Amino acid sequence: MLETVVTVIHVLVALFMILVVLVQGGNSGGVGAAFGGGNSSGVLGATGAQTLLSKMTYGVAIVFMITSVSLSVIQGNSGKVGLKEKLQKASTTEQVDPKAAEPAAEEPKQDK
Repeated sequence: MLETVVTVIHVLVALFMILVVLVQGGNSGGVGAAFGGGNSSGVLGATGAQTLLSKMTYGVAIVFMITSVSLSVIQGNSGKVGLKEKLQKASTTEQVDPKAAEPAAEEPKQDK
């Protein structure tokens, strides 16, 4: 239940972060300039948009990182079979017979 809630929050935050980064005005003016915005320094105004969008980006990035760490901790505690156990299991099932590992003796060539 908790893992599902955190996953939904994580996906929503990721989508919102994509939107916020795309709306930000960079060297090209961002998405706001692409839609004919006269002020290419920001969608919401020259100074207000940059600070607002920058703060939103930092906040969303922090929430994204917190949900990422939370999901990895939750996933780490729920699954008990890791790579080490899988490799050990595979190595025990694929034991090589020592006689089969020796090269086969060559048959003598017969001249005709």
